[in-house]
Order: sequence, then C-alpha cells, then structure tokens
Amino acid sequence: METFGAVLIAMLVLGGPLIWAMVLNLRDRREARLLSTVLAELSGPDLRGRVAIGVRAGLLGAPSVVKIHLLCASRQEIWEILGRLSERLSRRVRLEVTGPVERPLAATFTFVPALSGRMLGA
Repeated sequence: METFGAVLIAMLVLGGPLIWAMVLNLRDRREARLLSTVLAELSGPDLRGRVAIGVRAGLLGAPSVVKIHLLCASRQEIWEILGRLSERLSRRVRLEVTGPVERPLAATFTFVPALSGRMLGA
C-alpha cells in the first residue's frame, strides 16, 4: 500500500506540471491558427500598414478574442472585414474591429456569433 501511495504522489508531482504545459501548448497552437487565419484574410495591399491585430486564445474552453484596429477605415471596409472573417473564424471566437469611422473618435464593432438558433429568436 505504501508503494501505491508513493507512485500516486510521484504521478501528481510530475504529471501536474506536464499536463499544465500541454494545456498551454494547445492554447498557443490555437492562438497561432487564429492569427494565421486572420492574416490570410487581411493580407491585401490596400490594408498594408493600416491594420493592427491582437489575438487571445482562451484557456480550457474559454472563448477566444480577435481584436483588429484599422486606421482610416470607412464603415464599408469595416463591415467587409467583419463579413469575411465571420465566415472563416469559429463560432467560439469574438471578433472586435475598431477604428475611426469618418470622425476623429474610434468606433468598435463587435461580432459575437450565436451559439444556437434559439438565441436568434427562431
């Protein structure tokens, strides 16, 4: 019985940090995939130098956030970006596009996809 207890304690001491490192690795990989998806959509020459992107992947199933800040963007450009990225990103990703929209103050457009039809009133 003492041997079983010692093995169990050794598994907890060594396995805990190993599992935590694996969870952090999965989060970092998810963050890299999100960033590459966003960069693939926003790599056009018209947006070069006008876009700042921030990606934060959630830990252990928490929703991820993609923040995009545009300089000198029209409403039409912001809506086009929202439309393109909403088709490519997972439904568990919140998309925020911020930029000065035809005035000096910045406006934020947030796209949070519905998880089911009941949320849409269907």
